[in-house]
This record gives sequence, structure tokens and C-alpha cells, in this order.
Amino acid sequence: MRTYHGSCHCGQVQFEIKTELTKATECNCSICTRKGALHHRVPPQRFRLISGQDALTLYQSGDKKAKHWFCRFCGIHPFSNPRAAPEMYSINIHCLNDFWDEIANIEVRQFDGKNWEDAIKTFKF
Repeated sequence: MRTYHGSCHCGQVQFEIKTELTKATECNCSICTRKGALHHRVPPQRFRLISGQDALTLYQSGDKKAKHWFCRFCGIHPFSNPRAAPEMYSINIHCLNDFWDEIANIEVRQFDGKNWEDAIKTFKF
């Protein structure tokens, strides 16, 4: 397991995760498509917000189970608490430092978020 560091664009929000970065999920729902997130989940004990709690702003839609966190200064979406597992952190791996060094080794799986109710029944995160 490796420690990865990440941030928003302006650096106000900084975090670290401990994980095996082998899988990521690309979702085609309306918000994920627009924000361009590539998701990797970690449990709360492997996520640490280093700085920027006061820079984060929350967006919620629909049933308000998911929490989409954005930096209020630069608008970047570094992580969320996903609807399917609100206790987890879904990291936008585009916000990890040097993620391009790892991208060739990451299996990117597609999630049909447009049809969330059906897709969640069979998808293995």
C-alpha cells in the first residue's frame, strides 16, 4: 500500500490517501461527466484531509446522499462521498500528484450512472 498526495488546483485543499491504486471508475451520470472525475474509493481510515476544510464547499442533488466536495476558490472537485457508500471517499484521481505516472497500470471500469438504479445492483467497486 502506498501513500498518495493530492490537492485542488490552487492548493487550498490538500489531502492524502493510502491505497493500492489499481482500479478506477468512470461514471457517465450527469455530474461525473461534467466534472470529469475518475473515481477511486478509499475508506475513511485511509483518507486524511491535510488542509483546506474551510475552502471546501458542498454540492448535493437528488436524494442528497452523495456529497460532492469542491474548492470554493478554484472550483476543482478533489473528492466526494458517493451515493452508494456515503461513508467512503471517492477520490478524483486527476487531483493526485503525479497520477500520470500510474495511469497505465490502472484498470478503468465504466459505471452506467445514467441508469444508476439498475447499474448499482451488479457493479463491483
